[in-house]
Amino acid sequence: MAPSHHRLSLFLAVAATIAAALLASVAAENGMNDVEALMQLKKSFTNSSSLSSWLITDKDGNRSPCAPDSHHWHGVVCSHGVVTGLRLNGLKLGGTIEVNSLASFPRLRSISFASNNFSGPLPAFHQIKALKSMYLSNNQFTGSIPDDFFVNLSHLKKLWLNDNQLSGSIPASISQATSLLELRLDRNAFTGELPSVPPPALKSLNVSDNDLEGVVPEAFRKFDASRFAGNEYLCFVPTRVKPCKREQPVTSSSRRAIMVLATLLLSAFVMVIALHLCSSQPSSSRRARKLDMEGLEEKSPEYVAVKKASSTPQKSSSWLGRRAGSSLGGLGHRRAASAAKVDDLSSRSAGDLVMVNESKGVFGLTDLMKAAAEVIGSGGLGSAYKAVMANGVAVVVKRSRDMNRATKDAFESEMKRLGAMRHANLLPPLAYHYRKDEKLLVYEYIPKGSLLYVLHGDRGMDYAALDWPTRLKVAVGVARGTAFLHTALAGHEAPHGNLKSANVLLAPDFEPLLVDFGFSSLISHMQSPNSLFAYRAPECAAGHPVSAMADVYCLGVVLLELLTGKFPAQYLQNAKGGTDLVVWATSAMADGYERDLFDPAIMAAWKFALPDMTRLMQVAVDCVETDLEKRPEMKEALVRVEEVVATALATVRERQQDGSGSEGMSAQSADSASRSSHASYVREGSIQRMASVGERSLRRGSNDPSYGYGIS
Repeated sequence: MAPSHHRLSLFLAVAATIAAALLASVAAENGMNDVEALMQLKKSFTNSSSLSSWLITDKDGNRSPCAPDSHHWHGVVCSHGVVTGLRLNGLKLGGTIEVNSLASFPRLRSISFASNNFSGPLPAFHQIKALKSMYLSNNQFTGSIPDDFFVNLSHLKKLWLNDNQLSGSIPASISQATSLLELRLDRNAFTGELPSVPPPALKSLNVSDNDLEGVVPEAFRKFDASRFAGNEYLCFVPTRVKPCKREQPVTSSSRRAIMVLATLLLSAFVMVIALHLCSSQPSSSRRARKLDMEGLEEKSPEYVAVKKASSTPQKSSSWLGRRAGSSLGGLGHRRAASAAKVDDLSSRSAGDLVMVNESKGVFGLTDLMKAAAEVIGSGGLGSAYKAVMANGVAVVVKRSRDMNRATKDAFESEMKRLGAMRHANLLPPLAYHYRKDEKLLVYEYIPKGSLLYVLHGDRGMDYAALDWPTRLKVAVGVARGTAFLHTALAGHEAPHGNLKSANVLLAPDFEPLLVDFGFSSLISHMQSPNSLFAYRAPECAAGHPVSAMADVYCLGVVLLELLTGKFPAQYLQNAKGGTDLVVWATSAMADGYERDLFDPAIMAAWKFALPDMTRLMQVAVDCVETDLEKRPEMKEALVRVEEVVATALATVRERQQDGSGSEGMSAQSADSASRSSHASYVREGSIQRMASVGERSLRRGSNDPSYGYGIS
């Protein structure tokens, strides 16, 4: 065997030498080394002061950007001594992008010029055939995409061209980008029809807010309707109400004929009305009574009918109730429960309460108005109220003014889709109410509240019960629920979009239930960074659009929170308060101090589980990796979490079966010690940990049953 190993090593060494020689020869053919290529690229930019670290410092005029001190070359990414990527997003760069300079890097795989000030035609990036990802969003590129742009880009996986001013049609050559997984063309000015054949591997598409037309090809219909919204003449099924083509301009002769016909019809209509008035002269009292009724109808409220998602609205007097516009709004900030009266009517507009999930029965807005209700709190998506109806069913009504991105049809379609989801770790909505400037979402009330509250609040019994096995249960449940969403909502920018401990509710047996998922396509772009936690992933803060990998980052933060017991500064708008868990955990793991990371309340009674805690911590740290391309996919993250949890629970069972429990104690004693340690930890530190949490004030009494319910 030894000779074969020797031959293999020799072969690999020769292959590496040849590869290095080839790379060197390619660079030589281009006539530039790495430093020269980067400096030429910099020259093509305007306002390049942000690249002041790009300097030629040695006497020979050469310094490799991939040397050990390559961090001085801002935005240059190297691997094994070779330039593989450029991340120049959000630097206010302008001018042109010198593609020939980029072509000097034969191993260049990823470029990001997002959120800059580049304009003019799209550079000929398709000449760099080895590229795997291009992030060019949020610039001012104009003109069309060349017809042959995708012909040679067989390695390209991600292309983000959103938020530019590109026009023309989407090239049919896109079908030749055989590896393309993500394509973002939204918020441009593309025209014409969609190509009949999409890239074969495409998993994520967004062409919303363009000027496309025609019928969406069958091959594209696997993506959610919201990904096509904002294209007036683009539709799935042509109807008389919504044509899929623009009307052809009317000629002058046709316009004259239409005007003549309209005049004739209007004259005939006036004559018919005049004859009718002459033949029926109502008495003055009858006319007065009619006018009074008309005035009353104008002032009277519109009442609410309840309907199933697929049925037609019911308009029966038996459904009389308060207007939807005042839905629980009369509660204001009152804490006490109150009964709403039918005749306590608002002057705002109303509509239907639409049931999308009948697991808790069918009810109407009138039932909610008559329910004993109380304010729970407010969050990024708006205010929330708890209502207990006459039949004993308790629900939470969330009221949002920011879900204005999608049309009414797209919103209703999405709510039906979310309400129909079934998974052990999801809490789908029960019903919704649509108004143009306000939406109501109704959910089942979960008494135990959110993971955020149980971890950082002041309810000692629930926190004490959150021992090591229970935290494992929560961790794997959150991962499973999120992974399910990544399959069920694969076409969404971020399938969950708002994963954080406030949106992880805990059932009586501590089974986690994810809420407020699937909203990324509904929230307006202006409000998304304030309303949805996924938009605080590092790449989003740097100017990249949100993606499914942002959910992976959010999962990592929740896992860190579970393991450390600390409140993440990442949840706060200004990052002041709490602990920067990402920086702390990453540096501690890198320096070998992982033991200091874990919540003392679980370490006190479960020291034997330290190896498993460390393995789960490593998964969390990998998930919050700043470079999204280095994060695991959600499917991989789930597999890794499940493996750790299975091993950890097996270890716990072995300890309990042999009577050793934790650190030599019996299982019963270990559990008792764990709970005691948790309770002590809550008493000593919960107020400090919760000081910056925006759900509700800790000054409220612990007997408040609604305290701590997850508010987005």
